Amino acid sequence: MSKWTKARYESFRRELFAQAEPAYAGFQEKLLHSDLPVIGLRTPLLRKTAKELAKDDGEGFLRLCGRDSYEERLLYGLVAAALPVPYEVFLEYCDVYVEDIVENWAHCDVFCSSLKKRLKGKKADFFGYIQKYLASENPWAVRVGLVVMLEYYLTAGDVQESLRRTGEVRSDFYYVRMAQAWLLATAWAKEPQITREMLTNLPLEEWTYRKFVQKARESYRVTPEDKAWLRESLEKRNFTQI
Repeated sequence: MSKWTKARYESFRRELFAQAEPAYAGFQEKLLHSDLPVIGLRTPLLRKTAKELAKDDGEGFLRLCGRDSYEERLLYGLVAAALPVPYEVFLEYCDVYVEDIVENWAHCDVFCSSLKKRLKGKKADFFGYIQKYLASENPWAVRVGLVVMLEYYLTAGDVQESLRRTGEVRSDFYYVRMAQAWLLATAWAKEPQITREMLTNLPLEEWTYRKFVQKARESYRVTPEDKAWLRESLEKRNFTQI
């Protein structure tokens, strides 16, 4: 029997609001560009809370977890990532979060950065699994797929496939295109030779390519010679139109 009831959840919600930092809420509202109310809770506190919830009937909590605020939605994802359940059960919660709950870039990025332990021993499987996110009609799901690859699949063995998939994404959604650019810049910093070789055949539209070059040239991990090559590549590039 679940330890969570509607009354307990409402009590928990009141506790969240009691820890709110109004000034931080205002800062977050400007940063997130979310349509949701922001309570004003810092991410480390939410991560700590999620770990505690996951150990104490986390699945019961998720059945009642609200979606009325930025923080409640993020808690769903963080608890799902920390649940001590089989990988296949996690995937069910992951799908709900990615397709139905993510509402802004932080919902996506904070969740993705929380998956390291969850993916232990399952990285190859999850690499295949996220293809459906990349093909989703929901742009936030697409961004999740891209950020997961950025976080976990830019090593020598995976970077080529991650770049290929990134080049196949077609979207005019700002946060998708920005994730593509960040992934490309990070790939260049980690595996510059492979990324340079792949770039020629990657069908990228102009905005994304220019943003990638900008981010790569701002990185201290990219050599001056590579930065010059990237700048020159803009003049030679034939861009894909969305």
